[in-house]
Parts: sequence; C-alpha cells; structure tokens
Amino acid sequence: MSENVTEGAEERKTASGIDALWKEILGGDADVESGFIANGGDSLMAVLLADRVFASTGREIDYLEILDAPDSATLARIVLAADRDR
Repeated sequence: MSENVTEGAEERKTASGIDALWKEILGGDADVESGFIANGGDSLMAVLLADRVFASTGREIDYLEILDAPDSATLARIVLAADRDR
C-alpha cells in the first residue's frame, strides 16, 4: 500500500507541475484540459516546455509528444513514463 500512496503522490506532484509549466508557456488562461496547439502553442513553445520539463523533473520528452498530447494530464503521464522507457 505504501508504494501505491507514493506513486499517487508522485503522479499528483508531476501533474501539478506540468499544469504550472503548461500555463507558464501558454499563458495563465491556458486550458489544461485542451491540447497544446488548441491553446495557441507551436513547435517553439513545445521545445521550451520540453526544456522546462527536463529542468524541473530530469525527464526528457520529445517536443512532438507535447504537440500530440490532448491535454496536460496526458503529458504528465508521458513524463512519468519517460523514466520507465529507459
């Protein structure tokens, strides 16, 4: 049970951090439940977000994953999976 609690806390922390970075790059009014491009994001902004994600989590993600993510929560799951894929 302790492992599940720890995983849940990590997921919430990562999701919260990704939401904050999402809004930092796209603007405070950005909708975390809509896609990056739907929020006015472009490839340069996606590269910036990927860089900020790496700086804050140490996990590398491709900017194309950001452009393809339908929402911030999906991106958070991608970030969490980044360590497992290595």
